[in-house]
Amino acid sequence: MTSEQLVAALTRTSSVLLDFDGPVCSVFSTFTPAAVAHELRTALRLDAAPETQEPFELLGYVARYEPTKLVSAEAELAQLEKMAVLRAEPTPDADAVLRHFSESGRPVVVVSNNSAAAVHAYLEEHGLDSLVASVSSRVNPDPSLLKPHPHLLHRAAAILGCAVTDCLMIGDSATDIEAARAAGAVAVGYANKVGKRERFEHLGADAIIGAMSDLLDVRTPL
Repeated sequence: MTSEQLVAALTRTSSVLLDFDGPVCSVFSTFTPAAVAHELRTALRLDAAPETQEPFELLGYVARYEPTKLVSAEAELAQLEKMAVLRAEPTPDADAVLRHFSESGRPVVVVSNNSAAAVHAYLEEHGLDSLVASVSSRVNPDPSLLKPHPHLLHRAAAILGCAVTDCLMIGDSATDIEAARAAGAVAVGYANKVGKRERFEHLGADAIIGAMSDLLDVRTPL
């Protein structure tokens, strides 16, 4: 996809919905997903759960097969995520992108499947909280409301007081593009790994970037 498509995507929108894990930082760069899943499994005694290195898969398992533990599972995962983000590796130029959007009058809401507490902890730790209008992230233990479900995007648009169709969703996973499509938002895929560009094209992303700095090179009026 071309830079013209990114310009077109920005021109069509006035607000930004930004995924957290990937576009802002690598949440589990130090405290790995496998380690988090192990801690979650141990804390909740999920001995019958299938082996997985993905914490969200465990959350989904609890919701389906051990729902009485769901509130505890969400709370435990949120605490583990808070530990992870305090050691997370920042994404190159993410802070510059947030500053650019803030200075250009495009409000940003962080839209993430990670817990709201973890997102806020990271933003405060890195002095980025003033550059973000709000956070629309996991506060409900029900994993069915997480992306690719459009719930978090609709909530973000409501916070901004605008139509979701006026929002640009930037994310590095298929679920971000799928959620944007389901909500009616404009979708920009951040292809930070091999194979993602083709995946995003297949899903119908409106534009694709290879680095967060690509967003700094575009100058377009609101």
